[in-house]
Amino acid sequence: MEGRTLNYFRILLFSTLIFSGGLFSTGQIGSTSAFAFFEIQAQYAFKHRWLPMLGDASPEKRFQAMRAFLTYPEWGLPVLRSSIMIPESENVSWQIVMLIGMLGDSSDVQPLLKIWLESENNKRSSVWLGAMQRLYWKNRVSGDAAPKLTNLSVKFDEKDSANQSDVKTASILFRIDNPSPAPRFIRVSAHFWKTRIKENLPEKYFWLPAGGRIESSMQTKLLVVDHTNDTRLDFRIWEVGLSDQLLHQTLTIPFPEESTSPVSN
Repeated sequence: MEGRTLNYFRILLFSTLIFSGGLFSTGQIGSTSAFAFFEIQAQYAFKHRWLPMLGDASPEKRFQAMRAFLTYPEWGLPVLRSSIMIPESENVSWQIVMLIGMLGDSSDVQPLLKIWLESENNKRSSVWLGAMQRLYWKNRVSGDAAPKLTNLSVKFDEKDSANQSDVKTASILFRIDNPSPAPRFIRVSAHFWKTRIKENLPEKYFWLPAGGRIESSMQTKLLVVDHTNDTRLDFRIWEVGLSDQLLHQTLTIPFPEESTSPVSN
């Protein structure tokens, strides 16, 4: 009985939000169907009123919409999740991402990461990364085995050697396994030494499924110096949210020998 009373009290509060927008007329509602009625109306209000209002030019309206989502996550969170999965949605507002980060769970990290990585401009990256990190650590299982780097190699483009160019195109190929029964959210960095400039490659983020693996690559161009025939690679793995690295491996890679053109008679 106490739970039912609480539900009706929440209905009364939410009706103020719904009807203040002028979207519905109250009519007469029987007590037995009140909760079902308001649940339907709440879903409609979140989808057609509060969700669009998150991107409103007025800060007051944006705040009002965010308050509705934070107060009633059981109705608002499904709407937020559905909104980012719409194929036509090219630009997901940072307010939606922030709210999912506050209300969702670790199952939201993978879809958010996919959308963020496929985005052309990655606006407000700090909001996206902050939301994903928060979601990950909500249910992160501690004490399990760390991810393992099971393959690391570097390949050079053969065309560079044939052209005797001092610019080398290098591809880093790597495979990371997760022996843990829990997923892991990681970031990877790579750095080349013994070149004309310090080759710091942009970090990459990966969602490692439980007991799974990822295979990926990173590509860059190296400016070769005259006094050496090789380069050094530093490859590091971190768990997102922690400052201590999980793994650091180095490789010394010889540059491919330049091919010489045959002498014609």
